[in-house]
Formats: sequence, C-alpha cells, structure tokens
Amino acid sequence: MKRSGKTVAIIQARMGASRFPGKVLEPIGPEPMLWHVTKRVGESERVDQVVVATTISSIDDPIDVWCKESGILCVRGSETDVLDRYYVAAKEAKAERVVRITADCPFSDPDILDCVLAEFDSGEAEYVTNTMPYSWPDGFDVEVFDFEGLERAWKEATSASDREHVTPYMRREFRCHNVIGPKDPEIRKWRLTVDHADDLEYVRAIYVELGSRWDVGFEEIESLIRSRPEALPRPPSEAHVANEGFYKSIFDEAVKISAPLLPVEKSEEWFARAKKVIPGCAQTFSKSHLQHIRGVSPLFLTKGKGSRVWDADGNEYVDYIQGFLPNILGYGNEEVNAAFSKQLSEGHSFSLPHPVEVELSERLCSLIPCAEMVRFGKNGSDATSGAVRMARAFTGRDRIACCGYHGWQDWFIGSTSLNAGVPTAVQELTHPFPYNDISALRSLLDKHPGEFAAVIMEPFNFVEPHPGYLAEVKALAHKEGVLLIFDEICSGFHFGLGGAQKMFGVIPDLACFGKAMANGFPLSAVVGRSDVMKICEDVFFSFTFGGEVASMAATSKVLEILENTDCLQRMDGLGRTLLDGVNTLAKEAGLENRIRAVGRPSWSMIQFTDDEGENCMLSRSLFQQEVVKRGILILTTHNMCAAHTQRDVEKALEAYASTFKLLADWLTDANPMQYLQGEPIEQLFRVRA
Repeated sequence: MKRSGKTVAIIQARMGASRFPGKVLEPIGPEPMLWHVTKRVGESERVDQVVVATTISSIDDPIDVWCKESGILCVRGSETDVLDRYYVAAKEAKAERVVRITADCPFSDPDILDCVLAEFDSGEAEYVTNTMPYSWPDGFDVEVFDFEGLERAWKEATSASDREHVTPYMRREFRCHNVIGPKDPEIRKWRLTVDHADDLEYVRAIYVELGSRWDVGFEEIESLIRSRPEALPRPPSEAHVANEGFYKSIFDEAVKISAPLLPVEKSEEWFARAKKVIPGCAQTFSKSHLQHIRGVSPLFLTKGKGSRVWDADGNEYVDYIQGFLPNILGYGNEEVNAAFSKQLSEGHSFSLPHPVEVELSERLCSLIPCAEMVRFGKNGSDATSGAVRMARAFTGRDRIACCGYHGWQDWFIGSTSLNAGVPTAVQELTHPFPYNDISALRSLLDKHPGEFAAVIMEPFNFVEPHPGYLAEVKALAHKEGVLLIFDEICSGFHFGLGGAQKMFGVIPDLACFGKAMANGFPLSAVVGRSDVMKICEDVFFSFTFGGEVASMAATSKVLEILENTDCLQRMDGLGRTLLDGVNTLAKEAGLENRIRAVGRPSWSMIQFTDDEGENCMLSRSLFQQEVVKRGILILTTHNMCAAHTQRDVEKALEAYASTFKLLADWLTDANPMQYLQGEPIEQLFRVRA
C-alpha cells in the first residue's frame, strides 16, 4: 500500500521541562534550539508543514510569540494530556500523516526523517520509527503515523503514561516497523538530545567545531566525535536516562498492592511425583524449586512460544529466563525448527562425519576472531572441559586459573562449595582469581611458576572489564607460557556474532561457545588456534553425539537469522529499556541503594543488597514473589531474546513499579519476612570473586 497526502511534522515544545526549564529557547549560536529543530525538520523533502504544539499555560507564551515571529503555526492545548494536544494540532493542520519530533533534538536530520517517512509510505505498518530499538544516538528520534491512527490512540488510550507520552499505545497495539541505523552499539550511547545543562554544553561545542552551521548531518557529527573527541567537552553523564519521564509515568500509575496468588496446584502435583523419582526434582540446579517461592511460583512449564511460557496450571508468563540463555530467538522459532526437522528427516546421528559439520565449522571460523578450527560438544561443560584438557596436553602443565562459572565437571566444580565427590587432588589443581584484579592473577601465577596450563575466564559477566584489563590478562598469560581461554558460553552471540572477544578486541587462544548456538537444541563448540586445536588428534575429546547434525543445522539457521536481520539490535534496544527502567523505578521508590540493574542491555542482572551492601536473598525473594504473580518469570537476569516485544518490556516494568513500591514499605518493616508467602530462595553458590 502506497500512502500519500499532507505530511505534518509536529514539534512538541514547552518551557516547563522539569529537568531543564526553558531549554527549548536556549540559544545554540545566535538562534534558539527550537529554531534549529524547526529549520532542520523543514528541510525534509517529504514534510509539507512544520507545526509546534505547546500548552495553554502562560509559561509557554514565549513559544507562541517566537512561532508567530517565525511564521510557524503554533497550536496550544492541554497542559496534562499531550496526546490530546497532538491530536488537536494534527487536526488543525489538516494532517494526513504525522511526524512526531521533540524540541530537544537540535540535530534532527532531515535525511533520517525522510528515510523513516519513506518506509511508512511504502509499507503496511501503522507506526514506523527508528527507536524500536534505538540504533541512532538519543536526539535523532523520528516517529510516523497517520491521522487515523492518531485519532484511534486518542480515543482508546486511557493510561496517564499513554496520554503523556503520545505513542506507547501505538507501539503496543499497532502494526509497527523499525528503521535500523548504524550497527555500532556504541553509537546508541551518544547523547545528542538536550535534557540537562551538560547536554546543551556538548551540543553547543559540536555546533562550534563544525563551523557554526545549522545544517550539519549525522555523518559529520559522527566523524567529529570519533576522530576529534578531545575537541569536545566531556560527553554528557551516562547517568542521564533516555525517556526518563516515561519510566516515571509508569511508576506514578503503579498500584501498591500485593497481587493475588495464581493457581499452582498442578505444578505442586508434578513436584510431588518428581520427588519420588528425580533427585532434587529437576535436572539443573538453577531450575529447581530452591530458586522459586514454593506455593507462589510455578515449578513446571508445559509450553513455550516466542517470549511466553505456560505452566502446568495454564498460567501465562513473559519469560526473561529463556532456558538460561539458549533461546536467543525465543521458544519454538519456526525457521530454526524447520531446519532441525529437515535434517532430522534425513538422519542426524550418522556412522561417519556429515558435510554439515564442515560447513558449520567454516562458518564459525569466519565469524569468531580466534577460531581457526572447531570441535563440537553438546553442552557448555563439554566445551570448557575439552578446552582445559587441550591446554593441559599442549603445555604439559596441570594447574588451571579460573574466573567465572565453567560447568559441572570435576576440574572446575571442585573449586566451589559444591565440590562433593571431587577428589582433593583434583580440587587442588584449580585456582579461582577475582575479576578486574590483574595483580591477583599475577600473584597466583608467581606462586606456582611454570605450572599453569591455562587461564580460563568469562570475559564479561555483568561487570565491565577495566580499560586494558583483558589485554593485560592475555599478555601476562603468554609471558608465563599459559594459554588464554575465553568461556563465552553465556556471552557468545548475545553480544554479537563474534562474541565478547570481538566486542572488547582481545583474542584468546581458545574459546568456548554454547547456549544460544542452536536456539535451545543441544550444541556447544571449542574454537581456537589451529596449533592448539590439533592436539585433539591425540587428546580424547570424543562422544557419540558430538557429531549430531540436526542441532548443527539449527545452528546454521540461527546464525543466518542473527547475521541478516535486526534481531541483535532489537534485543539490545529493548534490553536497554529494561535496564534503564529498573534503575529509574528503583530510584523513584527510594531503593536505588538496595536494587540496581547492571550489565549490558541484552544480558543484564538485577542486584539486591541490604543496607550494608551485601547480597540480600529476602528482598530478591519478595521481588520474585510479586512479579511472578503479575505474569513475569525471572530469577535475577534479563536474558533477552529476539521474540521479546515492546509490550513484554512494558509489562515487566509495570510489574516492577508496583513491586518496588511494596518493597519500599516492606524492607523498612521490623519483620519483612511476614510478607513472604513461601520459603525464601536459597543461593546456590558464588563463583566469581
């Protein structure tokens, strides 16, 4: 369907911004910021008219005066109902298509705007934007919809946050499409909007450095920031949160009441049966009843599709566990399942190698920086244990330095508190060291000179490496004749097709991948330097299902989807909304010292601490209790998948807002345990110092 008709760009502007009053008329060069926005938007080849929408409050009279002097239509409307204000402005301008821009974006780029408009004009989407997810810097936001859609939202949207922020209802209810921008995730972190004084200082400096021209494009701005950062002031604080007002609206609307219990009787029935035949009642410690609130949380799931799961009682949840990271595309992805089924129908556990093994190995070698050769396993422990055995054989040494969680096999688990059944002699060969502490690793290697075969570590696990830390680890290891192994079972593919090693630019000798490789089908891999990998010709790393190719076919399809779609960017964008949302909501509840989200957008963790900063299982238990009753299945991490939607994220934030309001009261009570409706969650063990 090709659309046509009058296109009106409506610039949302007011003087009473809570964080920076009067910002829209602050000067950038000789002209106010509002001039820059209207001038740049007016350069669009597809926009027929630029309109400013402001309020009827006298505080916004200067905006009205400026518009009249500039020959721009200014429509004034409700102070509190911004959606109504937009509707009135669009109606008065006789708009058939509406472009939404805010007045705090002085570098709005008409080329980007035209690109979004072109997508809207040529497609079936009812709402098109470049912010679902964000891939441009904050300050280049564009949203497009037609007047009929705006009128529908105006009639049907009822919540205060929907009315205040204009488009959340459309994002949930309309057919939406996103126009993806630069693929570099670092660009998304740049702030080129003006919400605070340091934002304005930064924007002014860019304006001056680029010759005080009003018409600079994104590419010129990008080149300046990359090539001459020293010419600019310190970038705006990372503490500034995009769309902070939206999160605050969610918090204001949240009802502070404990949600009713969901029925979990059938889950309990299955649990009773499991106790008789399954030690621990689950195959994985992290999936056991000890990690959930008995009598409140489901204990058995029976179905999953996309981002959603259903328990044995038929309750539906948005799932942020996603099988502990394997389901990078969500449950039951049809393309992946079809690839698996096709290979399954032709056989999948053969008597000789299959060409799929070669093709997938070649593909992994082309994607992962350290990969020159590949060997497959079925789970992460296969890969990490195989890599450690290779390192020992290659170096002729026995000791291993580790940082992170590396699986259930003796060589690693013997170094943790869950070491029952592991011989003491094996335990003594593995030495944990703390992350981001190069001196601790140096001391460890010095204590046993010439005895370490490998340093194996998770290159990222919710904590950013200090500048240069990973490179220092590699240099130190190689100085001592030690191999560096990156355990990318968790970080692999969630941070891009090259893993964390590509993201941080530090290439290990060996690396281990798994979890997300086959979207839930069992497959893992050890990849690395060919001279080290060839030791597998002598090392026994061999098992019947290592060459099972249906899972490899699934992996090939997963990589194809990740490589050729915007899945990873969408995961990053929605994950950023959750990460920022948790921290904003916790701050609004006065819990910023007790609850904090950390990590990267596609894989973040909510930390729960007490007044002394120690891990607090009670507050975590209360949190999980309340959000699961509101249809959110989570432990502490947001394991984002490509099937998560804007509505899924908003549902989680709404649940968190109500829960944080409750926790603000409960955690100051003399007996907060009284609010727990079951046994508290037990911590399994800690693996990273």
